[in-house]
Amino acid sequence: MKKDEFKNDYFYVVVRSEKKDGRDVLIYCSGINVTRFLPMMKGRLGLGSNPIVSGLQLVKYDLCTLAHAKGATPTEHYCNIGCAGIAPTKEGWYTEPLLIENPGNMTPEEVVGFAVKGMVKRINATSLAETTLADDLSPADLQKQLDILCNPA
Repeated sequence: MKKDEFKNDYFYVVVRSEKKDGRDVLIYCSGINVTRFLPMMKGRLGLGSNPIVSGLQLVKYDLCTLAHAKGATPTEHYCNIGCAGIAPTKEGWYTEPLLIENPGNMTPEEVVGFAVKGMVKRINATSLAETTLADDLSPADLQKQLDILCNPA
């Protein structure tokens, strides 16, 4: 089993390759810490609308498009794919799991990189800050930047 992950106190993406019913699959587990991102929203949340939650959903849909383009079959499969317990803190998390069947040459590293870049793009689009986050930071470095962005002095 191959696995790759990007995890900090704001969001995570964990992808692992497995066999399911004798077929190759990728298990995609992602989540965002709604509690930590709330200060960045600065009261801009509409009823039932959170741009950070929407961002995580859009990243998953972009991943589905990528998977289809590579001949894989993404399946929104919400139970029994092993994503429970991944969140690094006990705060309020929103999660988006996905099962990718017949991934062909898609790798956990490729999927994690794709999802992290997509999530950083969404965070930058949502933020009112003048500076933007780089999409190639380590989990710890990105966390430091998000600490500043979400909790300005």
